[in-house]
Amino acid sequence: MKPLNRARHLGITIVAIFAILAGIGETIVGFTGNFFGIFSTPLTPSSSTSIFGSFYILGGLSFLTMRKCGAALGMIFVAAEMLGRVHLVATGIIPASRDDAIKIIIGGVIALAVIVYVSSQWDNLN
Repeated sequence: MKPLNRARHLGITIVAIFAILAGIGETIVGFTGNFFGIFSTPLTPSSSTSIFGSFYILGGLSFLTMRKCGAALGMIFVAAEMLGRVHLVATGIIPASRDDAIKIIIGGVIALAVIVYVSSQWDNLN
Protein backbone atom coordinates (compact mmCIF):
# COMPACT_ATOMS: atom_id res chain seq x y z
CA MET A 1 0.00 0.00 0.00
CA LYS A 2 1.34 3.42 -0.95
CA PRO A 3 1.84 5.97 1.82
CA LEU A 4 -0.46 8.98 1.62
CA ASN A 5 1.41 11.93 0.18
CA ARG A 6 -0.54 15.08 1.02
CA ALA A 7 1.38 17.26 -1.46
CA ARG A 8 0.42 15.24 -4.50
CA HIS A 9 -3.27 15.28 -3.54
CA LEU A 10 -3.49 19.02 -2.90
CA GLY A 11 -4.40 19.77 -6.52
CA ILE A 12 -7.18 17.20 -6.58
CA THR A 13 -8.48 18.52 -3.25
CA ILE A 14 -8.59 22.05 -4.67
CA VAL A 15 -10.36 20.84 -7.83
CA ALA A 16 -12.83 18.85 -5.72
CA ILE A 17 -13.65 21.87 -3.56
CA PHE A 18 -14.07 24.00 -6.69
CA ALA A 19 -16.43 21.42 -8.20
CA ILE A 20 -18.51 21.31 -5.02
CA LEU A 21 -18.76 25.12 -4.84
CA ALA A 22 -19.56 25.43 -8.55
CA GLY A 23 -22.23 22.77 -8.17
CA ILE A 24 -23.76 24.59 -5.21
CA GLY A 25 -23.82 27.78 -7.27
CA GLU A 26 -25.46 26.02 -10.20
CA THR A 27 -28.00 24.39 -7.90
CA ILE A 28 -28.88 27.79 -6.45
CA VAL A 29 -29.32 29.14 -9.99
CA GLY A 30 -31.77 26.30 -10.58
CA PHE A 31 -33.86 27.33 -7.58
CA THR A 32 -33.61 31.11 -7.88
CA GLY A 33 -33.02 31.80 -11.58
CA ASN A 34 -29.82 33.74 -10.90
CA PHE A 35 -26.94 33.78 -8.44
CA PHE A 36 -24.72 36.81 -7.84
CA GLY A 37 -25.95 38.22 -11.16
CA ILE A 38 -24.12 35.57 -13.18
CA PHE A 39 -26.62 35.71 -16.03
CA SER A 40 -27.53 38.98 -17.69
CA THR A 41 -31.08 37.67 -18.08
CA PRO A 42 -32.49 35.95 -14.99
CA LEU A 43 -33.64 32.43 -15.76
CA THR A 44 -36.91 30.79 -14.95
CA PRO A 45 -36.21 28.54 -11.95
CA SER A 46 -35.77 24.98 -13.19
CA SER A 47 -35.34 21.69 -11.39
CA SER A 48 -33.23 20.35 -14.26
CA THR A 49 -30.65 23.10 -13.67
CA SER A 50 -30.49 22.08 -10.01
CA ILE A 51 -30.12 18.43 -10.95
CA PHE A 52 -27.21 19.17 -13.28
CA GLY A 53 -25.63 21.30 -10.55
CA SER A 54 -25.88 18.35 -8.19
CA PHE A 55 -23.82 16.30 -10.68
CA TYR A 56 -20.98 18.79 -10.17
CA ILE A 57 -21.35 18.43 -6.38
CA LEU A 58 -21.31 14.64 -6.63
CA GLY A 59 -18.26 14.82 -8.88
CA GLY A 60 -16.39 16.93 -6.33
CA LEU A 61 -17.33 14.61 -3.50
CA SER A 62 -16.17 11.62 -5.55
CA PHE A 63 -12.80 13.29 -6.20
CA LEU A 64 -12.28 13.69 -2.45
CA THR A 65 -12.00 9.91 -2.05
CA MET A 66 -8.52 10.16 -3.64
CA ARG A 67 -9.11 6.78 -5.23
CA LYS A 68 -9.16 5.81 -8.88
CA CYS A 69 -12.74 4.55 -8.68
CA GLY A 70 -13.82 7.83 -7.06
CA ALA A 71 -11.97 9.85 -9.68
CA ALA A 72 -13.57 7.85 -12.49
CA LEU A 73 -17.02 8.33 -10.98
CA GLY A 74 -16.29 12.03 -10.43
CA MET A 75 -15.26 12.47 -14.06
CA ILE A 76 -18.49 10.79 -15.15
CA PHE A 77 -20.51 13.16 -12.96
CA VAL A 78 -18.70 16.22 -14.30
CA ALA A 79 -19.17 14.97 -17.88
CA ALA A 80 -22.88 14.55 -17.12
CA GLU A 81 -22.93 18.16 -15.92
CA MET A 82 -21.36 19.22 -19.23
CA LEU A 83 -24.02 17.30 -21.17
CA GLY A 84 -26.57 18.97 -18.92
CA ARG A 85 -25.33 22.36 -20.09
CA VAL A 86 -25.98 21.30 -23.68
CA HIS A 87 -29.46 20.09 -22.72
CA LEU A 88 -30.29 23.34 -20.92
CA VAL A 89 -29.27 25.42 -23.94
CA ALA A 90 -30.99 23.06 -26.42
CA THR A 91 -34.28 23.20 -24.52
CA GLY A 92 -34.11 26.98 -24.09
CA ILE A 93 -33.90 26.94 -20.30
CA ILE A 94 -30.66 28.89 -20.56
CA PRO A 95 -30.48 31.49 -23.33
CA ALA A 96 -27.85 30.82 -25.97
CA SER A 97 -27.29 34.40 -26.94
CA ARG A 98 -24.81 37.16 -26.17
CA ASP A 99 -22.97 37.20 -22.87
CA ASP A 100 -24.86 34.25 -21.38
CA ALA A 101 -23.70 31.95 -24.19
CA ILE A 102 -20.10 32.93 -23.54
CA LYS A 103 -20.54 32.19 -19.82
CA ILE A 104 -22.03 28.77 -20.60
CA ILE A 105 -19.12 27.95 -22.92
CA ILE A 106 -16.53 29.12 -20.36
CA GLY A 107 -18.24 27.01 -17.69
CA GLY A 108 -18.11 23.98 -19.98
CA VAL A 109 -14.42 24.55 -20.71
CA ILE A 110 -13.71 24.78 -16.99
CA ALA A 111 -15.60 21.52 -16.39
CA LEU A 112 -13.55 19.90 -19.18
CA ALA A 113 -10.37 21.24 -17.55
CA VAL A 114 -11.43 19.60 -14.27
CA ILE A 115 -11.76 16.25 -16.05
CA VAL A 116 -8.42 16.67 -17.85
CA TYR A 117 -6.62 17.63 -14.62
CA VAL A 118 -8.01 14.73 -12.61
CA SER A 119 -7.20 12.28 -15.40
CA SER A 120 -3.64 13.66 -15.50
CA GLN A 121 -3.29 12.77 -11.81
CA TRP A 122 -4.50 9.19 -12.32
CA ASP A 123 -1.17 7.57 -11.33
CA ASN A 124 -1.13 9.52 -8.04
CA LEU A 125 -4.42 8.03 -6.90
CA ASN A 126 -4.79 4.85 -4.89
